[in-house]
Amino acid sequence: MTVLSARSEDYLKAIYKLQAERKVVRVKDLASVLGVRSPTVVGVISGLKDSGFVDQEHYGYISLTTRGEDLAKFLVLNEDLLKKFFEEILSLTPDEAGVNACSVEHYITPTCRERFVSFIRFLEVCGRGSPKWLDHFRHFVLTGEPPPCDRCGDLLSGEEGKCEKH
Repeated sequence: MTVLSARSEDYLKAIYKLQAERKVVRVKDLASVLGVRSPTVVGVISGLKDSGFVDQEHYGYISLTTRGEDLAKFLVLNEDLLKKFFEEILSLTPDEAGVNACSVEHYITPTCRERFVSFIRFLEVCGRGSPKWLDHFRHFVLTGEPPPCDRCGDLLSGEEGKCEKH
């Protein structure tokens, strides 16, 4: 897979999302969504055209090539899974989860990203409900306290985090 800059990946994702909701994407649409000026969009789109990720009519609509759409789908899926992890596992707000998902998705290695996504999928399809350690972690995040002992309900204490009775 071609290595693109974080900015170029953001453009592909934005084009993908705009195509899904509006069917056509213009330079001014991208500039508005990404918070940049039109000349900046033109420069990035030029590089994406040269790399075979987008097509553009002369001063016209922008569309993803098959290659660009495949990469954009992959990037959006990974970002969505990371956002879900940050919201549901780490209990971040949706806005904070989104910002972090975009950042992490760009700056980890492909192998790390693949493993992270696999871990998230594993948690979704495990079929055993929420694992105890995850419930314990959520309790700790919410309260700052170790979770109660699974056997007797006493709070865990000591350096090893064990119940004094067990």
